[in-house]
Amino acid sequence: MENKIKLNAEAFEKLLNIEYYFCLGYKGKGFEVRVRFAEEDFHHLEGIGQLRDLKIHSESGNITFDKALDGLITQTQLEKSLFFEKSFVQNKIDCLHLLERVFDENRVVFRFRKDQSGKTKIESELFLNTVVDTEDIYVYLDMVDGSENEYFCRSFVANPDYDRTVGQLKLTTLWQEKIDLCAGTSEVIYQYKNFTPKDLKK
Repeated sequence: MENKIKLNAEAFEKLLNIEYYFCLGYKGKGFEVRVRFAEEDFHHLEGIGQLRDLKIHSESGNITFDKALDGLITQTQLEKSLFFEKSFVQNKIDCLHLLERVFDENRVVFRFRKDQSGKTKIESELFLNTVVDTEDIYVYLDMVDGSENEYFCRSFVANPDYDRTVGQLKLTTLWQEKIDLCAGTSEVIYQYKNFTPKDLKK
């Protein structure tokens, strides 16, 4: 049987040397967002952090990621948790391999307003919402402590039971760039009219 968790880890590994750079605007003011990926983030994005009754829940994120890459974590193991279904972990397992495409194809970023949703405990500043291969995917971003524009993926949600964009603040994407930190190359994914990052008014 195909090990989806291993496939997700392999897809996530490809993002470890990638940075997504955004210029976003709202009411004439702009700001920069740089999103990077770390091995320890996989633990929660895959939903393992929500399975509180399993030993793997308390393991280091780096250890979890290495085990996933080696094929040592299976869905059968995770399904033993009493929290597997209520935490919608299946949706994460089915869709996390699409994460890179979510960023590549996304054109809409929202400022997250927790008090407007009322149904989620997620702590986040921004989120993306993209439909990829009919899968409705949300990626929540939070700022790295002590930074000005560095963000990480806080949570990954696929096919929720309600529209999470309702009541949220839609930002204008002015520029989106995919940077390969290892090769030193970059690709402009999206550009609003003739905007360039030097035009950003903070």
